[in-house]
Amino acid sequence: MIDQAEGLRRLVARHTTRIVAVVGSAPEAGQTSVALNLASALAHYGQDVVLADESGHAAPALGLTLRGDIHDVLAGRVSSDAIRVHTRDNVVLVPVAHRHPERIDPSGALPLLTMGEPDIVVIDCTRAGAVLSPLAAQAHEVMVVLGREPASITGAYSWIKQAHFDYARAQFRVLVNRAEDIEARVVCRNLATTASHYLAVSLELAGHVPVDRQVMRARHLMRTVVDAFPMAPAAVAYRQLAAQVMHWPLAMRETGPAALGADRGSELVHDVGALSAHTV
Repeated sequence: MIDQAEGLRRLVARHTTRIVAVVGSAPEAGQTSVALNLASALAHYGQDVVLADESGHAAPALGLTLRGDIHDVLAGRVSSDAIRVHTRDNVVLVPVAHRHPERIDPSGALPLLTMGEPDIVVIDCTRAGAVLSPLAAQAHEVMVVLGREPASITGAYSWIKQAHFDYARAQFRVLVNRAEDIEARVVCRNLATTASHYLAVSLELAGHVPVDRQVMRARHLMRTVVDAFPMAPAAVAYRQLAAQVMHWPLAMRETGPAALGADRGSELVHDVGALSAHTV
């Protein structure tokens, strides 16, 4: 719960919409599930949340019917209100551009996403084209979703390396999906050690989501586990994650490719997977 002092600080502070980009280390990492449930958990705490469906998977996962996307709005084919869909979780879902999100101009898209000054915009990022779309590159925070498997961990390291060199990002959050707390901490520690040794990058553990059969049951119902089964272990984990996200320091947005192009040599990616393999 937000205490009275925090409420007063929010009243007098200049409002800034927090933007969190959720990316997956691999297609099976569960990125869209994390984005959907994080948005739902944030709304549970009374946050005004917009979910930007850049991947094209979030709306179908909830069985939502769409009437266009941001690309259509910018092209003048539909109104901005027509594409905003309210979910049963009290989240506003806004489809970005499922076919070519890399062509979206963030200067036009961001005002559409932050219309009405929501508290948080969660971006379910695309995996097509560049490491981050021009829109996702505007995020204050990038949270990388990975599993505890060595392949997922090495994939996360490779993605972080490329994002660091392309966008000069020095900090990333890590969420370990389908893992217990101690496993997540070991995975993050091993990954962070390698990243800090070979890159000027800081990795922080955002949290973990345990293996939970209720997640799949909720998916079959086209609902989030936070909404369908609020007492399930995964739902509890998502609410804990949301409580942290609300109080992350609001970092400056780093925009545009850095075009550093420097080759740091071999990062021993194999070692990351080998170290983490001891956790499974």
